Formats: sequence, C-alpha cells, structure tokens
Amino acid sequence: MSTTPSAVGPVGLDLPVGAVARRATLLPESTPLPEAWTRLRHDEDRCGVVVRDGMPIAVVTAGALAERWPGGGPLLQHRCTLHDVLDHPCGVEVLAAEDALHHAAERLLATGLPAVPVRPHDGAALQVVTPAGVLAALLPGGASS
Repeated sequence: MSTTPSAVGPVGLDLPVGAVARRATLLPESTPLPEAWTRLRHDEDRCGVVVRDGMPIAVVTAGALAERWPGGGPLLQHRCTLHDVLDHPCGVEVLAAEDALHHAAERLLATGLPAVPVRPHDGAALQVVTPAGVLAALLPGGASS
C-alpha cells in the first residue's frame, strides 16, 4: 500500500526553522577539552557550537572530539583547548529563525554538519537545528502539527 503525503498529513517544509530549533550548547574555543567533553555529553544530540567572540566558528560533536583527543596524559589533555583540536575554525553558516525548514535541511545535507546554528530574531541565545529536529517536525505529532 502506497502512502501519499496528503494521506500522512501536511509536510512542514515551509515551517520557520525557529519552530524546530533548540538552544545550542555554546563552547568558547578556549574551553579545555575535558570541560568541552562533559558539556557535549550532556547535550541531547551530543553536539555544540564553538564560538569566538560570540560568533560561531565550528560545530563539534562528542564523537569528533574523541577522535581528535590528544595523547600525552592528563596534564596535556587539561592544557589543550577546543582551538587546539579544530582543523580550520573559520566560521559556519548561521540561519535566521524565519528561514524555511527546507533550507535548513538543505544546509544540513550540503555541509554534512551535525547541526546548523540558528540566530533567533529576538536576540536570544544562539540555537541549533539538527537532522533529528527536522525529522521530528515532519513526522505526525511533530512541531509542524
């Protein structure tokens, strides 16, 4: 049996991304690795936005951080910061809260990032949209209902 989009219900691809974005775990690039690891482990998607002077420069996951974790024992690990393990922290695209969800999904696919930062229109704290957030909005009972 084939299910058409009209049988499933409205697909919220035109929904503003701000409706599905959630508060971001912000990590200054000077954050020591053990602290960054702890904060990422408490994030629901295990990802965070690395910031320099309040501007997003990278998105990092707990898994990616683990892959880049330096050897050398605890003293070296506590001296290393996120800046020391990022490849090229030059900035990431930031979406506006009123951008359409389909644009966020396109950016997630094109960049391969685990999340894309979202700047709320009211000047509130930086948010993120994740693949899980996009999917939740598209499923029955999600943010688009």
